[in-house]
Amino acid sequence: MIFLAFRNLRVRRKESIYFLVFTTIVLFLSVVCALEKYSQRAGLPVVGTIFTAIGYILRPTLLFVFVLLTNMDFRRERWFFWMLGIPLIVNSVLYTLPLFMNVEPINKLVFYYTMNDDGATASFVRGTFLNFFSHAICLFYLGVVAYVSTVRFHGKHRRDSIVLLICIVFVLVTVAAEVVSKRNDLLNIVCEICAAINYIFIMTVNSSKDPLTNLYDRRTYLEDVSRYKNIINGLVVIDMNELKFVNDNYGHQIGDKALSSLAIIFESSIEPSVMCTYRVSGDEFVILMFQGKIGQLDSTVSSIREKMNASEYSAAIGCCYLDKKAGNVSFEEAIQKAEELMYQDKNKHYNETGHTRRQR
Repeated sequence: MIFLAFRNLRVRRKESIYFLVFTTIVLFLSVVCALEKYSQRAGLPVVGTIFTAIGYILRPTLLFVFVLLTNMDFRRERWFFWMLGIPLIVNSVLYTLPLFMNVEPINKLVFYYTMNDDGATASFVRGTFLNFFSHAICLFYLGVVAYVSTVRFHGKHRRDSIVLLICIVFVLVTVAAEVVSKRNDLLNIVCEICAAINYIFIMTVNSSKDPLTNLYDRRTYLEDVSRYKNIINGLVVIDMNELKFVNDNYGHQIGDKALSSLAIIFESSIEPSVMCTYRVSGDEFVILMFQGKIGQLDSTVSSIREKMNASEYSAAIGCCYLDKKAGNVSFEEAIQKAEELMYQDKNKHYNETGHTRRQR
């Protein structure tokens, strides 16, 4: 898995880096757990306290990185990203308290070590309820993952949710087992397995995306239309203006840059919980909405137009909302209507600019 992550650094850099960081923490935690057990057998309470504190600090960090690995988009809500980091800071401060071994009663608030009657071994002792703070943070991060799963399950890509929900169940069972058994090495193993499963899934999904724009490709679009037609209740058809002119006069590299820039605009404008964007051909894109609201579709189109006006690129747009309750518009009719509106928008652009439109 590490070899695979290094190979995919150029393709899926963010996810690969998160997975490598995750794996590094797991390996380090494994060493920490081994040294912690050794310190107990060797009767070294000071050493045991240090390594136990490190373990308690790193385990929530492991779940935090797993949240990042779920492919959440923090570009819109950066405050949410920083909010997720606050529990880690509090956790780090709390689990350094046992290191003040000569300060009563701070040294016994969380956990502490005592020498056994044999005088040769040491035992781990839980302190107050604060000892479970690390587990509480782990549950908090699992709740975040559950939220992501719920949002994605409401939309189209329910397979994303299933993978995450399976991981949540595994981790919950493991956390419960650690609390009951006083073991602290089970979570490391299970988290690594879950991270590997999620990373493999992300790489599999990546094969269904267009390499230039990182949007879903035409094959995925056709599959999704066939599979989820009953829950599609809105769509947007988009065609870039004057791509041939850009390619002929500035080169295909600039044309590719233009397509990538437009893809970023589309992705930053949609409601990811109920929409997906596809590149269905060279300069043609489609946004599908799954059980969304008409206001979300209108807001997306407005956002796209506003961002394109601020950019150096232009595209023709047509959209249509399917009223499933009225049952008066089929998916095929909606596509046709959206394309008609898109071509009207394109003709308006060429009439205003006086440029010659490429004939298909």
